[in-house]
Amino acid sequence: MAACGIDCSECGSYKVTMYGEMEAAALLVDWYRSQGWIGENEGAAAVLNKNPLCKGCWDITDDCFWKCGCGSTDFRICCKERQINHCGECADFPCGHYIEWAGWNESHKNAMEHLLSLRENIN
Repeated sequence: MAACGIDCSECGSYKVTMYGEMEAAALLVDWYRSQGWIGENEGAAAVLNKNPLCKGCWDITDDCFWKCGCGSTDFRICCKERQINHCGECADFPCGHYIEWAGWNESHKNAMEHLLSLRENIN
């Protein structure tokens, strides 16, 4: 699990990087085009050529294209500084930065709900 609460094994960028999954790459084509990372006429093969995209936030290396497929590198750094395993263990969770991030897409929202449920089960 990423610091932000995303299950990396369910992440398209992670699947492309770690397993070379063409199906996952195809799902990322529109996003990559919108970011200008691949051309209008390029497809899943171009996404695969961007490897390594994401190795998970706990395994960032200099060769990672995106540093963290979900963009939650800041959460990893914050968790390391606070010596916690994920944002859900933080006394300030969910902070303003996390709430903003969670609003970006459904997988981020699901990550927040997952961490909130973990907190409920601990307390």
